Amino acid sequence: MTGSHQLRSIAFFVPAMFLIHPGIPKAVNLTIFIVVLYLLLRRPTREFFSARLASVREMLDRAAREKQAAAAKMAELDTRLNRLDAELAEIKAQSEREAAAERARMESETKKDIEKIREMAGREIESAKQVAMADLREFAATKAVDLAEQMIRREMTPADDAKLVERAGSEMSKVK
Repeated sequence: MTGSHQLRSIAFFVPAMFLIHPGIPKAVNLTIFIVVLYLLLRRPTREFFSARLASVREMLDRAAREKQAAAAKMAELDTRLNRLDAELAEIKAQSEREAAAERARMESETKKDIEKIREMAGREIESAKQVAMADLREFAATKAVDLAEQMIRREMTPADDAKLVERAGSEMSKVK
């Protein structure tokens, strides 16, 4: 076969191949396009998806850490809430104990104050009694003297008066 005959046979073969089925050239073009596209986009696509995968993993890890922190905080809050009930009961009991102690202290102080007031009132009554008794004695003495003076004036005669003056004079002369 000569060179020109080979060309003719290739030229005949190529168009004959396309005459066999009309979709074959389109399939070949599509295959070439896909291969070229794959070769051109393989590295950027791989880098994009690996970066995206790393970003998603990082977000998932961060979300897991945040979830764990939130769960720990929730557990702490639950513990604090549970303790809060116990603390409230303890505070209530403590305030009741303090109120009872304060009530007892106030009752004790009130009893002491009442006793002091009673003692002071007793002293004041005794003092008022002493003053009243002294006033009464003075009043009684004054009345007794007044009554005696009235009786003496009624019953005394001028002769009795002279005897008294004479007796007072004699007693005074004895004293000198």
